[in-house]
Amino acid sequence: MKNKNFPQATKSIAKAKLDLKEWGYCLLKDAIPTDLNDELSRRLVEQANAEKKQNLAYEDGSKEKKWGEFDNTKKGGINQRVWMLPNKGKIFLDVLKMHNYTNCVEAVLGKNFILSSYNANIAKPGGIAMDLHTDQWWNPDPVNRDENFLPISSITRKKFDYKINKNVNKNNDLITRPVVSNVLIMLNGMSFENGGTLVVPGSHKFGRHPNKKLDKKIVPIAAEGPPGCAIITDGRLWHGTGANISDKERLAILITFCGPQFRPQENYTLGLKKNIFSKLSDYQKELLGFKVWNGYGRIGDPTDDFLNINPKLIGELKH
Repeated sequence: MKNKNFPQATKSIAKAKLDLKEWGYCLLKDAIPTDLNDELSRRLVEQANAEKKQNLAYEDGSKEKKWGEFDNTKKGGINQRVWMLPNKGKIFLDVLKMHNYTNCVEAVLGKNFILSSYNANIAKPGGIAMDLHTDQWWNPDPVNRDENFLPISSITRKKFDYKINKNVNKNNDLITRPVVSNVLIMLNGMSFENGGTLVVPGSHKFGRHPNKKLDKKIVPIAAEGPPGCAIITDGRLWHGTGANISDKERLAILITFCGPQFRPQENYTLGLKKNIFSKLSDYQKELLGFKVWNGYGRIGDPTDDFLNINPKLIGELKH
């Protein structure tokens, strides 16, 4: 499926935006400053090793524990996840500034967006490939006016409207718009050999989610780039982590953004440590969901702009 016209690593934000529109992803060099990338790599390994030593690590991506399978034993995985990065050091907050990658996210989501999740994945040798998926699986597909459809809360990562909406799944004139953009920063570079993200170029325009039975003949390609490069995606793109067949670990920071009206994967307004909140800029507070958007996210007063982590709330009153 390789094609010389598919996105290549570029420093041009203009070219990256064009690739996003045409192919559903781009490869942006120097997505964050080089010195920040180097320090991030060191700090991530330090945090991951400490979590593993203290039996706090979450691992998946093996034959014994498939991708996304987390349980209390925390055993059997190959790839190590590090969650809730805003709580785990200033260096991770430094990534949440207006770096080059934010220009590309704006091209997908517009000027306003929030963090859905911000974590890291250390893909270790021996892992298996992830199934193809989209990052906005929860967003309902368009339906025809009188057609039956799956209720919104019945949609899951493995349950879509395939059997019900046969016409919609074949109608490329009706596709859902992007409401998610994912930024994966390749801390030590990404290749096919070390489990680079597998993508299906142009799949953001297919108008449906991937299906193993329907899509047996589709062969994804690996998104490859040097350290500090980022793959930035349209949330509708079919993709998944590849299998690391090299002898080295692959370090990656994963930042998922969504529209400000959607519920994020990680609950920062509840889970952010109080001492961290006082150090945030207004831009970082906005990303973490502490800014009211068109009246959404407020906690009482509709005139609030930014929320406080320790709000003064009106309780039960009697005259």
